[in-house]
Amino acid sequence: MQLRGTSFQPATDPPRLTVRRTAAYAAAILFFLGILHLLTTGVLRSPFAPPPTPTRSTGSYADEGKAFFDAGILSKAIAAYQNAVRVDPRNPVLWAELARIQTYSSSLILSSADQIQRMREARDSALQAVELDEDYATGWAIQTLVLDWSASHEVDEETRQNLLSEAFQASSRALQLESDNPLALAFRAEVLVDQENWNTALDAGARAVQLGPDIMDVHRAYAYVLESNGYYERAIEEYLAAIDRNTNLPFLYMSLGANYRRIGETATDTATRDYMIAMALEAFSRAADLNPADPNPYLSIARTYSNQGEFFAAERNAQKALDLDNTNPFIYGRLGVIYYFAKNYETAVKTLRCAVRGCTAEENEAEGVEVAPLTLTAGTVDMFYIYGSVLAFYGKEEPANCIEAAAIFAQLRASPYHDETVESIIREGEAICASFQRPSEG
Repeated sequence: MQLRGTSFQPATDPPRLTVRRTAAYAAAILFFLGILHLLTTGVLRSPFAPPPTPTRSTGSYADEGKAFFDAGILSKAIAAYQNAVRVDPRNPVLWAELARIQTYSSSLILSSADQIQRMREARDSALQAVELDEDYATGWAIQTLVLDWSASHEVDEETRQNLLSEAFQASSRALQLESDNPLALAFRAEVLVDQENWNTALDAGARAVQLGPDIMDVHRAYAYVLESNGYYERAIEEYLAAIDRNTNLPFLYMSLGANYRRIGETATDTATRDYMIAMALEAFSRAADLNPADPNPYLSIARTYSNQGEFFAAERNAQKALDLDNTNPFIYGRLGVIYYFAKNYETAVKTLRCAVRGCTAEENEAEGVEVAPLTLTAGTVDMFYIYGSVLAFYGKEEPANCIEAAAIFAQLRASPYHDETVESIIREGEAICASFQRPSEG
């Protein structure tokens, strides 16, 4: 096609802006700015955006937390309740339940430092509960539990007694608000035991069971009271009652197994001993099945075998615990103690050194990981004095061992755990080292 016409003549003047045209432009700009604002603030949603995720309710998180607790998965139960209090931070019931589970979870932690940290978190949660509602009786009852268990982790006796006093006061407040609150009575009974008010504790625990026969916590607390009074067979009955209310809590099986073991190790006839030891091992094994990643049951199994002189089985279970947590000095300490009683002193001194003093990855030939040193506590004191004893045993071959032993013995003497038994062990070690320093008779 051929186009014809005159040459192109571009316009030299811009189009005129009329008042109407200017108003139209301004209106369009304002309209689009308004749409942009609504999109950015979330009032309007882009048709191309993914569908919104519905916000979970507090009840949903609480139900999830209860389900995890009933299943014995306490770490996930804690996480669920933490989510619940984030959604509803002014709900005292949620804070109290979080504190309760945090407290029970501390029994599944090996490290003393981590236990103390967990109990600090529990105290913070319990405090939130009673501050939000000062008339919440169950909140004060759980405050009693938290403070009592916190006291058990304290080395300083004055601090421990202060916490027990606060726990007793919390139980009094709970019972003032609700005189028949079974949790308040049960947890008060625990405090009374820890204050060595044995008979009063028994009365409070028995009354709690009458008031709350279907509550796991009540049977657990009464079992602890009975156990502390030396009534191990009755304690077993109450731990079994607690388990009947919740069959999936590992710490209940651990306590049950400890009572079976206590009876078995003090039995005077072979049949009773064998039966009770078998029941203890079964209880610990059940705890291991419930929480396969937890080294605690394997350590209890190892200790049970070791106390029976079955050191090969003890070592295998302690090694299983180490496989689950090979940076934990407590497990090295327990394994070292087993080597010591098995008379494998050379391996014992290496393993105990790694536990008590810590070790680098290079020094830790077996595992190849760094291990931090142990804290001297009631649960580790035997690892320290056994380590000192083994060092003294090897003092003749290596004089530096006796220097190290002397440092361990000094640490033990300066600790709250120094008693006649520990002192006798220290003196025996010092005598061994002193004998190596005497000149030989010519």
